[in-house]
Amino acid sequence: MSYLTIARELELKELIKGSSFVARLKKVADVSEARAFLEKTSRRFPDATHHCWAYRIDDAYRFSDDGEPGGTAGRPMLEVLTRRQLNRVMAVVTRYYGGTKLGAGGLVRAYGGTLAKALDLAGVTEVKPRSNVVLKVPFAHMDAVHRFLNAWPELQKGEVTYDEKGMVLQLSLLQDQRDSFNQDLRNISRGEASLLFLAED
Repeated sequence: MSYLTIARELELKELIKGSSFVARLKKVADVSEARAFLEKTSRRFPDATHHCWAYRIDDAYRFSDDGEPGGTAGRPMLEVLTRRQLNRVMAVVTRYYGGTKLGAGGLVRAYGGTLAKALDLAGVTEVKPRSNVVLKVPFAHMDAVHRFLNAWPELQKGEVTYDEKGMVLQLSLLQDQRDSFNQDLRNISRGEASLLFLAED
C-alpha cells in the first residue's frame, strides 16, 4: 500500500519570545531508526532544555513532551503528522529556553507550529511499495524482452549479468504491477523468461 512521507529531510529554527525551537525531520523505516535519530540529536545538542518528539511508522506512533507540561509538545507534534497523513517520519523539536514562559497554549502553538513550518518546507512525496526481482531471459528472447521492459516507465533496472543460458537482470517494480508484469512477460517470452521475487520495499 502506498503512503505519504516527507520529500526531504531538513532542519528549521524558529525564535519565539526568546526561546529557540529547532525542528528536525527524518525519514525512518522502523522504530529503532527513529530512536537512533533522537539519540543522535540529543548527543549533538546536549545543552538543550528539551528534545520533544513524535513519530508515525505504519501502525506504530509515539510522542514525548520531554519535561514540558503534559500534552503541550509531543502530542501537538503527533497531531500535525496525523492531520497530514504522513507515515515513516520522525520529528524532533529541540528547545533552548529563553527566559520567558509561554504557557500551555503558547507551547502547543510553538511546538506544533514549528513542526508544521518544517513540514511545509520539506514537502510531501508518495511512496509506492516495490518488489525486487531477478529476471532470467534466454538469449532467443532478449530483444523482445528489452522492448517489453522499456514500455514500463516505473520499472527500475539494476545490474545485468549473463550466464550460459542468457541474461540475468535485477529489477524493481511496483507491487501492484507484479501480476500483470509477470503475465505479460510470460506471453512475450512464450513462458521461457522467469522471475524470482526477492525482498519488498
